[in-house]
Amino acid sequence: MVRVNRPVQRLIIAVLALILVVSVGAVGISSLTGNNPGDDQRSDEPTAANPDDRPTADPADQPQKPEVPRPEEPAGLTEQTSDGAQATLTYLLESYTYMMTTGDTSVWEDSVDPNCQVCTTFLSNAQILNEQGGYLVDGEFDVRSTGFSGTGEPPATGQVVADFSQEASVIVDDPNLQASPVDAVTGQLIAQVAWDGSRWRVTDMSIAPPASSGASDAGGASDAGGAVGAGGAGGAG
Repeated sequence: MVRVNRPVQRLIIAVLALILVVSVGAVGISSLTGNNPGDDQRSDEPTAANPDDRPTADPADQPQKPEVPRPEEPAGLTEQTSDGAQATLTYLLESYTYMMTTGDTSVWEDSVDPNCQVCTTFLSNAQILNEQGGYLVDGEFDVRSTGFSGTGEPPATGQVVADFSQEASVIVDDPNLQASPVDAVTGQLIAQVAWDGSRWRVTDMSIAPPASSGASDAGGASDAGGAVGAGGAGGAG
């Protein structure tokens, strides 16, 4: 098969994002905080000014695609309780590596709202990476603690805050190009959640700024949606 060379845009990832050779914007840690230092180098369409200049690689030398088992859903996802809301966000994080390695987005689809721009962009990222024959190596999440504040009794909406760490990982997005390492990350994820009548769904997500000591200092999660929109998250990233 002839490999077609085309101008591409290299996208940088951090927690909950990907390095993909695709023609649309990405959601990364900077987008979720509303701080996009690389915006001046990004566009919605690939251009010759944004080539992927990574060294070439022998596909045989790439890190092997790992076998990652599908995680089991905890019972709490279908319980209209504080514990159920926290279990939903924990499950999303702990199933992230599986989704990005296998391209199986069903682990997230039932637990995110279709109108959540951040969430659907991550789903598109996983699908595109899989279509390109790419995968994630390592990058497991450790959710150290979670907290919930809700509205209603039982709660119908609320906010879940998760303190997490993500181990270092490698993205193989093109077998003929050098794989991209990703540093370990520690932070706090803030998710807006809503009960849909049968289970909890995440309606928005944002990353708390490093100086934040809690969700109240991190800005509304709706700010993350705005940042994503500005970053070109209308499709995959």
